[in-house]
Amino acid sequence: MRATRGATPGSIEALWHRAYRLAFQVQRIYWRVVRPKITGAYVAVWHGDRLLVIENSYRRRLSLPAGGLGRGEAPIDAALRELQEEVGIQARPEQLHFVAEIVSEAGYAEDHAHFYELLCEERPAVTIDRREVVWADFVSPKEALEEGVVDVVRQYLSRKQLPNAQP
Repeated sequence: MRATRGATPGSIEALWHRAYRLAFQVQRIYWRVVRPKITGAYVAVWHGDRLLVIENSYRRRLSLPAGGLGRGEAPIDAALRELQEEVGIQARPEQLHFVAEIVSEAGYAEDHAHFYELLCEERPAVTIDRREVVWADFVSPKEALEEGVVDVVRQYLSRKQLPNAQP
């Protein structure tokens, strides 16, 4: 699956990728020292039995549209914002269904991830900026797990009790 992902970035996109990777490395160093509690929101966009996964320019593992909560922001509002920012999908609050809060300490921080699902009868159009998000597509959960996903997404998929899924 990885071999078919997006085109080689142009010089501007490559600079953005470096900037995102550097910022992520600095953030992980900070987390390693401080060990903060962070709170974020993830959106699992399902079209039938296929899940929308994304590749960020600064991570090796796949993820879902996600991000941290802003000051005073509710998890559902962060989920809606990240869905729009990262993959260009607009949804209404009543379309998202809260499924779980998963706590992970895999990245030097205590990550409280609020998971929402968006079930789509029609495949939604996906647009990415090719700077922060460099690739996005609908894949089977098995393909996502085989390719490698971030820890909280792996936990989410494991809880779904998907057929043939290997946690």
